[in-house]
Amino acid sequence: MVRAAWPAFLFAVLVVAAGCAPDDEELSAVAARPGVPVAAPAAPAPPPGKAGSADGPPLGRATVTDPETAPYGSGRLGPWEGKGRELSTPEQFRTVAASDGVLMVGDSIAGATARECAARFGAQHGLATAVNTWNSRPTAPAADWIVAHPELIPGRGIVVVAGANDIFDPADWWRQVERVVAAAAGKPVYWLTVHVDRWGMPADVRDADRQNSDWINDQLHWQAGRHPQLVLVDWQAVVASDETTLLDDGVHPSVAGVDAWCGLVESALGLDSR
Repeated sequence: MVRAAWPAFLFAVLVVAAGCAPDDEELSAVAARPGVPVAAPAAPAPPPGKAGSADGPPLGRATVTDPETAPYGSGRLGPWEGKGRELSTPEQFRTVAASDGVLMVGDSIAGATARECAARFGAQHGLATAVNTWNSRPTAPAADWIVAHPELIPGRGIVVVAGANDIFDPADWWRQVERVVAAAAGKPVYWLTVHVDRWGMPADVRDADRQNSDWINDQLHWQAGRHPQLVLVDWQAVVASDETTLLDDGVHPSVAGVDAWCGLVESALGLDSR
C-alpha cells in the first residue's frame, strides 16, 4: 500500500527484518521466523457451548465437503513464511519495553497500518513504537513469538492484530488468545476484532468468510469475558459502518481505513488526541 513520505524519525522505530548486533542473535532469530512452537495450555478444553456462554467457547458453522473450500468454506491458508514483514530491531523492542511505548504484533492488516500509527503515536504522544508484522501469518506463530518474549511487552500492554488468517480453520482459535493473555501476565492485551469479506471471491466463499470472522470474534468476546485484561478493539464494528470506504479489498484498510484504524487503537490505549 503506497503512502506519502514518512517522517525521518519513524525509520528509527520501524525496520524490515535485518541488521541486528551479534549479541542479539538469539532474539533476532526468533523474531525473523515463525517461532518455536509452544504448547497450548495443558488444561482440558471447556465443553462446547453457545456463543458467549460461560459453559464453553463459541461454536461456528458446520464443516463443508467441497475440497476447494474445505474445511470451513473459506478455503485453505497457503504458505505464508516467505511473505513480506516489518520487524523492529531487538534494541528497538527493548527501548519500547523500557520506555512504556507501543508494541504491535500482527499480520498484513497491522503491516498496512503500523507506519501510520507509529508516526501518529510519536508525533502526538511522544511514544516509540516497535512492531512485528508478517503478511498472511496466522495467530499461532505470532503467539509463539509473544510467548517467547514476554519481557518485551511494555507496561501499557500489547496490541495484537491476528485472526484474519485463521478464518480457514477457526476451531479452537481461542487457545491462542489464552496463550497471549498468559504471556502478558496481567498487562493489557488490546486485540482487534476480525473482518474478512474478500470481495473478489465467489458469493458462497464470501459468506463463509463473514461467518468464520464472526466465529473468531465470538471466541474473542468469550475470552474477554474470562480475562479482564483482554481489551477488545472493535474494528469489525467500525468497518460495518462503511466497508466500501474503509477497506480496499474487503480485508485490508484503505487510506481512510488506516486513519480510522489508528484512531481506534489510539482511543483504546487511552491516548488523548492533540
